Formats: sequence, C-alpha cells, structure tokens
Amino acid sequence: MVQAVLRGGKEEEDKSFDMPHSWVEQIEISPEAFETRCPNGKKVIQYKKAKVEKWSPYLNSNGLVCRLSTYEDLECTKILEVKEWYQNREDMLELKHINKVTGLNIDYFKPGHPQALRVHSYISMQPEMDRTMEFYERARVDGLIKREETPKTMTEHYEGRTDFLSYRHVNFGPRVKKLAQNSAESNPRPMVKITERFFRNPEKPADEDVAERVFLIPEERIQLRYHCRDDHITASKREFLRRTEVDNKGNKIIMTPDMCISFEVEPMEHTKKLLYQYEAMMQLKNEEKLSKHQAWESELEVLEILKLREEEEEAHTLTISIYDTKRNEKSKEYREAMERVMHEEHLRQVEAQLDYLAPFLAQLPPGEKLTRWQAVRLKDECLNDFKQRLIDKANLIQARFEKETQELQKKQQWYQENQVTLTTEDEDLYLSYCSQAMFRIRILEQRLNRHKELAPLKYLALEEKLYKDPRLVEHLKVFG
Repeated sequence: MVQAVLRGGKEEEDKSFDMPHSWVEQIEISPEAFETRCPNGKKVIQYKKAKVEKWSPYLNSNGLVCRLSTYEDLECTKILEVKEWYQNREDMLELKHINKVTGLNIDYFKPGHPQALRVHSYISMQPEMDRTMEFYERARVDGLIKREETPKTMTEHYEGRTDFLSYRHVNFGPRVKKLAQNSAESNPRPMVKITERFFRNPEKPADEDVAERVFLIPEERIQLRYHCRDDHITASKREFLRRTEVDNKGNKIIMTPDMCISFEVEPMEHTKKLLYQYEAMMQLKNEEKLSKHQAWESELEVLEILKLREEEEEAHTLTISIYDTKRNEKSKEYREAMERVMHEEHLRQVEAQLDYLAPFLAQLPPGEKLTRWQAVRLKDECLNDFKQRLIDKANLIQARFEKETQELQKKQQWYQENQVTLTTEDEDLYLSYCSQAMFRIRILEQRLNRHKELAPLKYLALEEKLYKDPRLVEHLKVFG
C-alpha cells in the first residue's frame, strides 16, 4: 500500500508496503525436544588440542552438562586438564577443575551448600593433607572466609567478627601415637604454636588494642604486639613467661616482675603494676584455651566436610523443580490425585443434573397420569436402585483395595525370599514399586472411607428430592 506523506511542505511518497503472509508453517518445538538441544541429548565438538562435550540437563545421573578437555598433543592422547560443569546438583556443585599434571582438583559451589562451601582445592580427599577451602562468609556465623591446611599447619582468615579476629595460624607437632586416619577427635595433633591477628578496634586505644598474639604452647610463652598509633612508627610489645610455680593448692600462679617483658612506646603507670600484669596473663591463659579449642573444632569441621563431600559425590543427588511434573514423582502423584478428585466431582455434578426418574417413567405408558400407587412404586424403585449402585461402588473400591494389598504382600514376600541375591537396581525398583503401591492403597482407603461417610447422606438427599419432585409431590404428601 503506497501513501503520500507531507514533509516540510512537500509531498513525499511513502514507499512502504504490506508484507504477504508467510507460506511456512509455524515452527512448533515441544519442551522435551527444546531441552534435549541436540540429537540424543549429547554433542561433541573437536578443537585443536581440545574437546568439548555437551549433554542436556538430567541426561547424566550426576548432573554433568558440559566437559572441556585440553590436551598436550594434536592427537589428543595426553590430557592436561579437565573442566566439568554441573546443573541441578543438590550439593550445589557447579564446576570441577581437574589438573591431570599436578593432580590438583578445584571444586566450585553455588550458594546453598550445607557447610557454606564456595571453593575446595585439594589433591587428596584424605584428611591432614594440602587443601584450601573458601566459604561464603555471610552464610557462616563465625565469619570464616578461607581455610588452608597442610600436614603441619592450618591457616584461617576471618571477616566481620565481633572480636575483630582476622587471622589464625596453627602449627602442629607430631602425634605421640600413630593411629588410624580421621583421628582428630580421638587423638588430635598437638599444637605447638598459635598465631592470631586482629583488625583495629576503634573503641580501644592503640596501645591496648592487640594486633597480633602468639601462643608458644610448649615453651609456655605468650607474645603480644599492639596496633601502632597513627602518629607513630613503632608499636608496643609485651611477652609473658608462664612458670609452673604455684601455691600449695596448685590453683594460683605466683607473679614476679621477670614474668612480663614489655616494650611500650609511651609507658603508663598502671601497666607496670604486678596486679595488672597478673590479670592480663590469667585472661590470656583462658584465651589460649579457647583458641586451642576453636582450632580443634576446625580440625573436626574439616573431617566433617570431607565426609560430607564423599557422601555427596557418591550419591550425586539431583534437585527437581516442583513445576517439573514429569520428573518430580511427588508432584506427578499429587497432580494425578487432584485430577481424579476433579473427575469424580464432575461426575457427581453430571449425576446431579440427570433426571433420576427418567428410566422409571419410561416403563409407564406414554401420556398416562400417575396414580398414588405408581408414584410410591417409582419412589421405592428409584431409591432401591440408587442404594444398589452405592453398594456396587463400595464393593468395587473394596475389591481394588484388596487386590492392591495382596499384590503388595506378594511383592514383599518375594523380596524377603530373594533379598540376598538382589542387585542395587533391583532394590531401587522394589522400593519404587512399594512407594507407588502404598500411595494407591492410601488413596483407595481414603475413597472407601469417604464413600461410606457420604453414601447415607446421598441416599437421604435423593429421598428428599423425590418427595419434593413436582411429578410425585401430590401423591407423596401423605407419606412425607
């Protein structure tokens, strides 16, 4: 269609035109085919010294959707590293990076892991080996960001703590006895040195705000370094020497001036008093116990995380959305149950709209006027027929219930007889069958109970309708 348009006082011809309708049919792609993405749900792309493999979601039981393999040679025989991407993992695993040369494995997790794990770098899953764990600090109450472990050390980094702790480094000594692995609880590694660092606390003076403290446990020494003032280049230091001198009861340390060595940028009178030094040393003693306990808890947490990761890798459970009714069995069963309920409700509505007297009136000669005897007979026949249909329906539900129960009992007996020789796949099929059978039995039992409750009410409702039916009401007044 050509139109004239006025522009700047001049008439210009509009050269646009209507497009004809497409002769190509509309493309229709089912959700299943769209999710498959490629034939059979798998695609392999070969590059120079690299190979990319892609899978559709849920095709692999471990959630693997993509793998990138890089090689040293053009023939792709000597593999260098592998990257694997995952989806729908219950453990929130998102990416695995495996270096085949160094043996280093790096696992990346999305937010939501039970231990708030973000990155896990390791060579071996055995405890007390070289590894690094990074965490989502906002998901942890202790503010832990990163934990690095070697056979002899453990280093932790913190952020956002109320005690301003930012760093803890623990040096371990050799165990007295050689026990089995995972013995951090029964036989923990002896700690020989704990170094802790703190962020600046603005509510304290710099000379009283500890920046670093070191617990030399075998030597019974505690070293403190305080934060430096803004207008100073040196910081105050203090070292406590704990001795074994105690009173007769063995519960009180005797404080002497040589047990505290201090370097103060601006000495203060109260810090020179033995009472102040004694109270400070007793407080540090308690804090040393707390630091040792927290380091021991960190060792246990590492063991717990390693055990959890082994279980997650073995199970590799996948999450299924509640909206994915084809894969979500619970959602599918619930939808089918709701469809049955709606179908039954529809049948009840249709039944209510039917003329319940029509089959019985058809037996009478057409156009003949009803007598009282005929009206009573029609009412009785209609009620008896309805009563029989209620009984038949109850018997049908009861028969289905008994059949499902017997089949389940036979299946359970078969399982008891062949339990020793069954494979894991057979056991999974058996458990799946039992779950579905119990669901069907429970639904049938509910339907039977509901039918028994509603049957008398339906009978009385029909009887009341018959007494009020305009075709029978004149003849049944005496019996109402």
